[in-house]
Amino acid sequence: MYYVTPDVQALVQGAIAPKGAAGALIASWERRETALVLCEEIVAEYEAVLSRPHIANKFAYISPATISASAAALREQSIFVTVKEVPRVVPDDPDDDVVLACAVVGHAEYIVSRDNHLLKMGAYQGIPIISAESLARILRGQVSEPLELVYGRPR
Repeated sequence: MYYVTPDVQALVQGAIAPKGAAGALIASWERRETALVLCEEIVAEYEAVLSRPHIANKFAYISPATISASAAALREQSIFVTVKEVPRVVPDDPDDDVVLACAVVGHAEYIVSRDNHLLKMGAYQGIPIISAESLARILRGQVSEPLELVYGRPR
């Protein structure tokens, strides 16, 4: 089982495009092959983003009821951690700092992001920061070299 902290963009993308790479992360979590490591800040932002009017207008299947149900599932079926301190790490986007703090507190093996500010970091405190597409390849067994060797973090 992989322990993964997704950023809000990855969670939202998984909700609106279940057949895409971020959707593969959500499907893996639903099958209990992947554990999501989350905190209240990430889930609350996920709810806020999905509640934006342009999302509801574009994706008819996203409703207040589905948002509430998916957020409840994330809170109940994920490894839910409390982030007491959020150090400033990402100068260009301080909102990303909570994702890094959550991953560290929850001992995640991967941070999955769609955000270039995080992706360009490559890793944080030994935790690889990868795209949803890269995680999908890992889940399918298509990675030739374990990322732990690349980033120096043993499993």
